[in-house]
Amino acid sequence: MQSRILEGRTGPQRTHLVFFDPGEECIQGLTDYVRSQEIDTASFTAIGGFERTRLAFFNLETSSLEEIAFHEEHVEVLSLMGHILTTDDELSVHGHVVVGRQDGTTAGGHLLEAMVNPILNVTLVELGGRT
Repeated sequence: MQSRILEGRTGPQRTHLVFFDPGEECIQGLTDYVRSQEIDTASFTAIGGFERTRLAFFNLETSSLEEIAFHEEHVEVLSLMGHILTTDDELSVHGHVVVGRQDGTTAGGHLLEAMVNPILNVTLVELGGRT
């Protein structure tokens, strides 16, 4: 993973560009990055590609995430957006994703886990202090 902070941006709304390499896990990688940068609250968007993707849907009746049967080996990340929150010293990375298959169809949901392949470009914007 490589990253840089855009020049001229200081204070609570710095913008970070984070570039994931093949084989890095997306959610864990974002978690590790924001901890290393001591970021408590942020929003993010991303595009790129995944393999071994795990998606979920929020079930209103049970108030829980239910994994979606998804067996594509390689998909393009058409849109990934979410937020990072720290509450009571607990860090949460919450992302919603739409991925594209080779045949042009799409799937989406909560991103539980995904291995980057070939790259993932993330734009992360700090939003201020602890919540």
